[in-house]
Amino acid sequence: MYDKKNLINNYGFTLIEIIASIAILGMVIMVLLPIIPQIALWNNNADDELVASNLLGQIAYEIKNDSTVHIYSEDIQLCSNSFTTIPVENPKYNVQLKVCLEEDVELYRTYIQIFHPENNRLLSESYTYVAKNEGEDS
Repeated sequence: MYDKKNLINNYGFTLIEIIASIAILGMVIMVLLPIIPQIALWNNNADDELVASNLLGQIAYEIKNDSTVHIYSEDIQLCSNSFTTIPVENPKYNVQLKVCLEEDVELYRTYIQIFHPENNRLLSESYTYVAKNEGEDS
């Protein structure tokens, strides 16, 4: 049926099969290559937004417990006028508080904004209300 010469030639890949597989692999790589930097950029943005979201919760907690961020001041205006801006020191992100006094309910309305330190892009923002201290004068 088969002689020895014909049997030896049926093993392995031909040159055309190897060239075709390399060409197909090259096309797949060319299609996927531009996507890789975009994925890395999405990953960095997601990391920044996650950290900013966690920092937002931490700052809201510190404001309500008056541990490191103090918003109580006589300079804070009523909400009908405008906000009073209070900078918050953070080594990694720019944090800005805008505070006003809701006179009807005796609460401080606090608008927290977190910006990226390099390009000053807004990463996260939130509102929270803080009760006015009982010892304060109205």
